[in-house]
Amino acid sequence: MRDLRLALPVALAWAVLAALSPHAAAVGPAAVICALVAGACLLGARGASARRPDSRLAAALRSAGVGAALAVPLLAGADAAAAAALDECDALSLLVLGEAAPAEVLVTGCDGGGIVGSAVLLRTEAPLRIGATATGGCDAWLDGIRWLITCERLEGEEPPPWASWAGALRDGLLGASAQLPGMGGELLPGLAIGDERRVSPVLRTAMLDAGLSHLTAVSGANCVIVVGAAFQAAAAAGARRSVRVAVAGAALAGFVVLVTPEPSVVRAGTMAAIALVGIVTGRRAGAIALLALAVLVVLAAQPHLATSAGFALSVLATCGLIVHARPIAAWLARAVPMPLAALIAVPAAAQLWCLPVLVGLDARVSVVSVLANLLAGPAAPIVTVVGLAACLAAPLAPAVATGLAWIAWLPAAWIAQVAMVAQQLPAAQTPWPAAPWGVAAASAMLALVVAAHARGRLGRGIAAALVVALVAGSTAAWPAVRLGALADWRIAQCDVGQGSATVVRHGGAVVLVDAGQEPARIDGCLRMLGVQRIDLLVLTHFDADHAGGAPALVGRVGLLVHGPVDDRAAPLVAELAAAGAATQEARRGDAWQAGEVRVDALWPMGELEPGNDASVAVAIDLPGEGLELVVLGDLGAEAQSRLLRTGVPRAAVVVVAHHGSADQLPALYGRLGAAVGLVGVGENEYGHPTDAALAVVRDAGGVVLRTDELGTVALSVGGEQAGEVRVWSERVGAPP
Repeated sequence: MRDLRLALPVALAWAVLAALSPHAAAVGPAAVICALVAGACLLGARGASARRPDSRLAAALRSAGVGAALAVPLLAGADAAAAAALDECDALSLLVLGEAAPAEVLVTGCDGGGIVGSAVLLRTEAPLRIGATATGGCDAWLDGIRWLITCERLEGEEPPPWASWAGALRDGLLGASAQLPGMGGELLPGLAIGDERRVSPVLRTAMLDAGLSHLTAVSGANCVIVVGAAFQAAAAAGARRSVRVAVAGAALAGFVVLVTPEPSVVRAGTMAAIALVGIVTGRRAGAIALLALAVLVVLAAQPHLATSAGFALSVLATCGLIVHARPIAAWLARAVPMPLAALIAVPAAAQLWCLPVLVGLDARVSVVSVLANLLAGPAAPIVTVVGLAACLAAPLAPAVATGLAWIAWLPAAWIAQVAMVAQQLPAAQTPWPAAPWGVAAASAMLALVVAAHARGRLGRGIAAALVVALVAGSTAAWPAVRLGALADWRIAQCDVGQGSATVVRHGGAVVLVDAGQEPARIDGCLRMLGVQRIDLLVLTHFDADHAGGAPALVGRVGLLVHGPVDDRAAPLVAELAAAGAATQEARRGDAWQAGEVRVDALWPMGELEPGNDASVAVAIDLPGEGLELVVLGDLGAEAQSRLLRTGVPRAAVVVVAHHGSADQLPALYGRLGAAVGLVGVGENEYGHPTDAALAVVRDAGGVVLRTDELGTVALSVGGEQAGEVRVWSERVGAPP
């Protein structure tokens, strides 16, 4: 319990800061309230202890009081950070509100607080509404999309003198590994110093799906390898313990600077430094207390990290290694040799503790990640150590650096191959319930293992956790299991909330029209449908409910077809293109082939301003199926009238324009003659779908299938009668 005397209060203070820091106006008053609560709890603990020295109530009140007391300076620091952010954003707002020239601003796209795109340059003359946050940045809203502006200078700045040497060394490793072939050459700089500039989108996705992305992200594992290598080298030279620790500490500091001291790297280095402190003090049993102290210091210096998933994962992974790596290894050693048990236990313990946060970020669990880490684990230290040696040798002896790079290439190529094979396994990404139930299930697994371990029954706890995992995974996978009854589906309308996403599959080729609003929603639908690669992506226009989910498709698209591009849309198109997608702006008469699937552009015609009436409308023909699909984007009645005059084909299925708004042209739907009208719609304030739009589809002889009622809808052709369209739905099964 000695470790927990500090750990519990720090965890409580962290939770208070995380809950309140996003609300800048509440941070100051909350600090005062926490001070009052701390005093009351400590006085209560003193009274309870006087009555009964071993009182559990006294211990609980003491932990709560200390936690509330620790939260006071943390909240005060968050309040100061918010004020500093407001000062910075005031100057920026003069630019973006038009008081000066149009601004180029470094922004990161956000949606409801979640990252939906990487940092991009946004040049805009449109007004932005600015407000401070407690994260060292500020919020801004542009055309209904929330952005987080970092308020940092865009022009290049010279690195500080203490870091000027690092850039040359990093470039030296890139030069030494430039001729290395295949994915091993791509991966080597990332494994050695976290430089992922050469990693292709395909390999990056494979590393992520296989649970190996931490190897290139300069995690605590990289820092531990560097610390361990330096410590052992000093020991081999006969240095005493204090010198070994000093050498290891200097190596860790140099490594952090070499890979650039970004927040994630500093966090990883901080966690690795805990091990050094434990060696210096000789108190391994106090590792949890040291970790709690490190968390407190980091939060005091950077209070915005209270809501950082990366920081939480660093802390939880370290805690998992401290608490459960050795016990799990000892338990496994009953069945396998201890070296093998230790290799399995390290990633398993870290994954167990990180699972509640991981499934909160992405409702998937990598069943094969432990196996992938087991296979890649022995190679990672070799790549890191030899790659670092090549990096250090590059300025002095380029030939030696090249030779070392070739030595490091072989284990790097092995890790890349492990990732590529693991990604293809059926259980590489297993569905998991979405938050909050998925987080609750993962937390229950962790709680069962912790409680059983405390009672000396670790094996029973692991067995119980596996049962919870089996039940949770089966529940999440049930829709996909049910979809197996319609394995020959050809068209699917994804349930992406108030948005549209239509998938067409034939002969191994996949066409996706629009991506909904949320990356997680479209990614979940594609996983349920068993779709990984998109041969042709059509973004009808760039409203958030049609293109907001597209960042989930980065690195997975062969050809992007899109409507007119404005300043808001350009970064997304550039991001998809940078990840390997060819791009083309659509005009009526254009046609594309994805396998045997033909896609014809019906609209737009001529030069149109970006917007609903410039939506790309397409006809998709599935050969041999007797099935043609027409997708109308968000075209209104006027644009539909112009489209009708230019000519449209007959269609078996139509995706109703603009989520079933009232702005429809009945004559167009009569000409299409679709048997099925798909409506991608969710909870909204617009009254979609309207009764008038539904009547238009029914009057033309079509059956309406709505995602807000049925969930994801899938269609196939054939059955007892030729040309019959069979329907499966996520929530109902097989509607009429």
